[in-house]
Amino acid sequence: MNAERFSYPNIAADLVIPFERPFFEGKNRFGALVFARRGALVLFATECRRQFGVGFLDDSGTVARPDHYPCLDLAARAFLALDTCSA
Repeated sequence: MNAERFSYPNIAADLVIPFERPFFEGKNRFGALVFARRGALVLFATECRRQFGVGFLDDSGTVARPDHYPCLDLAARAFLALDTCSA
């Protein structure tokens, strides 16, 4: 078996007790359930969009510059690829 074929993003070290933070798209406010964090960088789920995302917590606690992904695997890979210096 090819080990690469079954590799998955390992976010275990960054998991946190889930907490909710808002994010905005235009004038619309949505809830983001944050479940992994590394500095200001967060990995979250949005029930309203049925997607996962990666963004940065700003000074007010809002998820800023969110990028959305259709599945957790893609979002987790993006989360791990970014470093906290990008904030």
